[in-house]
Amino acid sequence: MPVNAKIIVLDDDPTGSQTVHSCLLLTQWDVATLCLGLADAAPLFFVLTNTRSLAPSEAEQVLREVCKNLKTAIATLGITDYLVVSRSDSTLRGHYPLETDVIAAELGPFDAHFLVPAFLEGGRITIDSVHYLIIEGVPTPVHQTEFAQDSVFGYHHSYLPDYVAEKTAGQIAAAQVWRFLTKDPAEERLPRLMQLAINQPAVVDAETQTDLDAFASDILLATQQGKRFLFRSAASLLTALAQLPPQPIPPEAMGQYVRDHQPGVFIIGSHVQKPLNN
Repeated sequence: MPVNAKIIVLDDDPTGSQTVHSCLLLTQWDVATLCLGLADAAPLFFVLTNTRSLAPSEAEQVLREVCKNLKTAIATLGITDYLVVSRSDSTLRGHYPLETDVIAAELGPFDAHFLVPAFLEGGRITIDSVHYLIIEGVPTPVHQTEFAQDSVFGYHHSYLPDYVAEKTAGQIAAAQVWRFLTKDPAEERLPRLMQLAINQPAVVDAETQTDLDAFASDILLATQQGKRFLFRSAASLLTALAQLPPQPIPPEAMGQYVRDHQPGVFIIGSHVQKPLNN
């Protein structure tokens, strides 16, 4: 299905655009700059809010400013068909539910918000609503990894409905969270999406890119029928929603892009003790 909706990605960390190509990444969010993103030919664009590095009050202030300016830019250009993605960490760290609450307040109402933390390229998968990190070939519930011990964003649950209940301090009970499982009959997914209302929280399985592609296809069908959805996701969902073709420049040809005829390399690391081979 062709993508008609503009996909607006509010990215809480600089790593969010790693699975896509040929689109804009904006590092400022004045109305004029956001209009450039909305008018660009690519199906999606990123706004790097970097809110994961901020205290909650600062993150809320930044995100509210971005959303207010987005609302103005959307109205200025007369955009009516768009999706909003709160791109966050595939190991469940970040300002949830603060960010989805702010986005819903400023750009809503939404019929649902989906948690889709699978990052397939990095070995993060979700099965039966349990989120796993593949470590040395073994799927490990993410609450058993060092990421869950984060001093700011720590948590105790890999079962995503329990994670939602924990992070909302019980305001959303685990039983209230809808679950979209890969083992569910495919023909039932779209009717279920059409039933969602009043910012219903939902969590989504994904073990392969095909799983996300199928989910995204039904999401686009539902939005064409008037549903409005918000996403809290890792990077892999963006590839499915945008339906981007393969990177036009093969990896072996990247070496031709040099500055002043001098080759170079970027080494990007992490503060965690994750094995290098994973």
